[in-house]
Amino acid sequence: MSSASVHLFVYGSLKRGGRHHDELEGTAFLGLAETAPGYRLETWGQYLAMVADATATTTVPGELFEVPLTKLPALDAFEGNAYERSEVPVLLHRGKSAETRLALAYLRKAR
Repeated sequence: MSSASVHLFVYGSLKRGGRHHDELEGTAFLGLAETAPGYRLETWGQYLAMVADATATTTVPGELFEVPLTKLPALDAFEGNAYERSEVPVLLHRGKSAETRLALAYLRKAR
């Protein structure tokens, strides 16, 4: 990963084939990934929102991208005020193995 980029975990409409994947134009797909336990998805309007939940034993499936730092302000604006960018532990799947990484993700803000 370049010092001018970050890892971003996406789980909804930003995934490949999702209706808003074009927001990630100019990024590099790194692979399929999932969060560590302690996160879950809930419906938030017409979208899914990831929330941290210390009691959750579930993981959230998604994709990992390498994103230029210069792209983060546009992604923040796209996600809007209902979400906040946070660092989460993810497992990046590499064939039959997986490696743990920290990545940014957009979580729903606490109500």
